Amino acid sequence: MNGFILVAHGSRRVAANQEIAAFTQSLSQEMATRFDVTGHAFWELADPRIGEVIDQQIAVGATNIKLLPYFLAQGTHVVNDLPSVLEQKRVQYPEVTLTLLPHLGALPNFANWLAEQL
Repeated sequence: MNGFILVAHGSRRVAANQEIAAFTQSLSQEMATRFDVTGHAFWELADPRIGEVIDQQIAVGATNIKLLPYFLAQGTHVVNDLPSVLEQKRVQYPEVTLTLLPHLGALPNFANWLAEQL
């Protein structure tokens, strides 16, 4: 079973976190043929947290989970923090494949897509 988690920073503003949740819901509808379970998680300041969402997806049967860092640049969360959490979860769940996708700003053709939108 395939899982997908969109990982955002998290905000003290509830509306900002709700925006991430709504965006993830729209995205999950578009990806329904590729992912059996989808969700969002926050690094800090809001729930649900990354480890919690990974646990939830595994509990419902996900064995292959991809995580997309919803960050434009390679800050500390992308380079150090997220890989650290994934490594801990890989030890906890050796039978599950956890893949950290490139962050949003590093996705192929992202700059071209953005330029076309402006």
